[in-house]
Amino acid sequence: MRIHALTTGLVRLKHAFLYASTGWRRQPDLFLPGEWCPPVPIHCWAIEHDDQLILVDTGETANVHDIPFARFDLSENDELPAQLAAAGLALGDVDTVILTHMHGDHMDGAVHVAGPVLVHEPELAFARSFGARVVQRLLRQPVPAGVEFRALNLDGGPFGAFSQSRSLSADGRIVAVATPGHTAGHISVICVDDEGRHVLLAGDTTDTIEQLRTLRPDAVSPKVKVTVETMRTILAHAREHPTVYLPSHDPESVTRLDAGTTL
Repeated sequence: MRIHALTTGLVRLKHAFLYASTGWRRQPDLFLPGEWCPPVPIHCWAIEHDDQLILVDTGETANVHDIPFARFDLSENDELPAQLAAAGLALGDVDTVILTHMHGDHMDGAVHVAGPVLVHEPELAFARSFGARVVQRLLRQPVPAGVEFRALNLDGGPFGAFSQSRSLSADGRIVAVATPGHTAGHISVICVDDEGRHVLLAGDTTDTIEQLRTLRPDAVSPKVKVTVETMRTILAHAREHPTVYLPSHDPESVTRLDAGTTL
């Protein structure tokens, strides 16, 4: 098994996003003037395993619009096709595409994908709801047109500490697991590598490993308690299985991947 980090540009996040206020100001602070944090990467992941190429998230595109709490920095050379090529891979070789969730910096690159894109069924249903469409229009971050998003059900039972899962490979070494919080239908993908480590491609369960360890949710999570419970589940899983934790925006994720550093 080989896992490639594909970095589709950078994003600067408002301090209020990463270090959310408590109480009623948690989300309103995102839209008020405030401090900005240094740029962080926008990672997606390509997994080579048993003649399969699985893509987890699709990254951002150069025509993305900034939003009140995120400012993007990328060119066409940062988009998915160029990043795959830099890793010696090609879009035509991709067998499966799966999204951790349907925020723009994880799904916009799906415009480059020819086949279906798998999305956890609750996540896909919410993205198509009236309220979500209103927010997408206000933020100028619509669901990409022309992409075949296809619902995925986590019907494989528990996997480690996670209550819901679905195998993505015939040998069960690549598994989607439920990690709700950042969005209600958020999932992560666990790869059991050749050394037996569980490489957790964590999407936006947290933005950094520090957030995980301190159980600190970001400002956009709809239900803080759900987010914190997912963090506890990840930590519980890591106590039973050596786990390499790779959030999509952590500047240290690639270093941990290369070194096999576990929680």
